[in-house]
Amino acid sequence: MSASTISYPLALRLLDEGDGERYIQAELRYCATDPLAVTAVFDTTAREPVPWVFARDLLSAGLDEPSGRGDINVWPALDPHGTPTVRLRLRSPDGDAVLEAPASAVEDFLVQTWALVPTGIEGRLLSIDAVLDSLLDRT
Repeated sequence: MSASTISYPLALRLLDEGDGERYIQAELRYCATDPLAVTAVFDTTAREPVPWVFARDLLSAGLDEPSGRGDINVWPALDPHGTPTVRLRLRSPDGDAVLEAPASAVEDFLVQTWALVPTGIEGRLLSIDAVLDSLLDRT
């Protein structure tokens, strides 16, 4: 990773109605060239890792209060031992999942992203041409 990107590995607990605990290895990624977004890449049993892209502000807000609409929701919670966590609900046509990460890990990742690109200056780093290329899939 370069000086303009952050990669933060962590294990997320999969919350389901089954017995036992299951964990999914994941990596939170942040790149200064796409300063509004965070990518969570999940290492699943699929052939390729599964990426989900969402707003950094959504993840940040989810530390303190329920945040998000639609495909991704983030909210604070406690694990069975009373440790603060952050839960992520991911919805897709293929199914839904609720994952739980230690709040301290999510906050540590966000602190690193804010050091790289402080909140409020993201717009100054966006290239309108790059945004249009991305939206129009001209990459």
